[in-house]
Amino acid sequence: MIIKNKSRHTVSLLGLLLFLILAVGSVDDSGSSGGSRSSQKSPSTTSSRSSSEKRHKPSPAHAPATSIPADVSYSIIDSDTFLDYKRSLDVRLNEKVSKEILRAIALKLKSQDSRNYERTFICYYLPNMEVGAGAWATTHFNPNLDVRIQGLTAEQEEILKQQPDDPSREVIGGWLDESPFIGSRITIFRQNGKLFIENTYKDGSSGKKEIVEKLAGKDRTFRKKEGSSVGEFYLIDNQGNLQMWDEEGIISTARKIGN
Repeated sequence: MIIKNKSRHTVSLLGLLLFLILAVGSVDDSGSSGGSRSSQKSPSTTSSRSSSEKRHKPSPAHAPATSIPADVSYSIIDSDTFLDYKRSLDVRLNEKVSKEILRAIALKLKSQDSRNYERTFICYYLPNMEVGAGAWATTHFNPNLDVRIQGLTAEQEEILKQQPDDPSREVIGGWLDESPFIGSRITIFRQNGKLFIENTYKDGSSGKKEIVEKLAGKDRTFRKKEGSSVGEFYLIDNQGNLQMWDEEGIISTARKIGN
C-alpha cells in the first residue's frame, strides 16, 4: 500500500510539473506573438499614411489656379456635348492673355458644368477671328489639362512690331498676321526698283518673294510675280489692313502696324 501511494504521489507531482512547463511556454508564445504583431503594425501604418499622402497630392490640373484679372473678359460662342464622353467649347477673348490665365479660365469653365465629361476641348478666339478657321489658343482636358498658344503671344507680337525697318527699303506697309502656327509680320517694300513681300516669323526666320502691283478700282492689290495656281493675291482695304485672297474668297486679314 505504501509503495502504491508513493507511486501515485510521484505521478501527481510529474503531472503538476508538466502542467507548469506547458503554462509557462504558452505565456512566452503569447508574448512573442503579440510582439510580432506590434512590430509589423508600424510599417503597415506608415505605408498607409504614405499612400494617403500620395493620393492627396494635387496634380497640375487641380493645383491652385491663377486669378483672372478684372480687365480680361471672355464669352462662350458655341457649346457642344456628346453624352458623357466629350464637351467642346468655342470661347471669345477680349485680348491676348498668358498661359497661366488661360489655365485659370479653363478650370473655371470646366467647373461650371455639373456633368463630368471624359474629355473637354476648349478653343479660344481673339476679337475678329473667324471661328473654325484656327484658334489662337486651346486648353484641352484630354484627360489632363494641356494649354497651348497657337498664334502670336503678346510678347512675340511686341517684338515683331518693334523690328526696325531696313533703311535701304521703301516700305509700303507692315502688318501682323495672326494665323495659328504661322503668325508673322508681313512687310511690303520696294528695293532696287522691285517690289517684295516678306514674312518674318516669331522664331526669327523670314522669307520674301517678288510681287507685282495691280490696281483693282481704288484698291491696291499685289500678286506673286511667279504666279499662283489658286489665284492668290493681297489687297490693302479701306482701314489699311492687308487681306489675303484666293479664287475661293478671303483667307485672312492681317492688322496694320502703326498709324
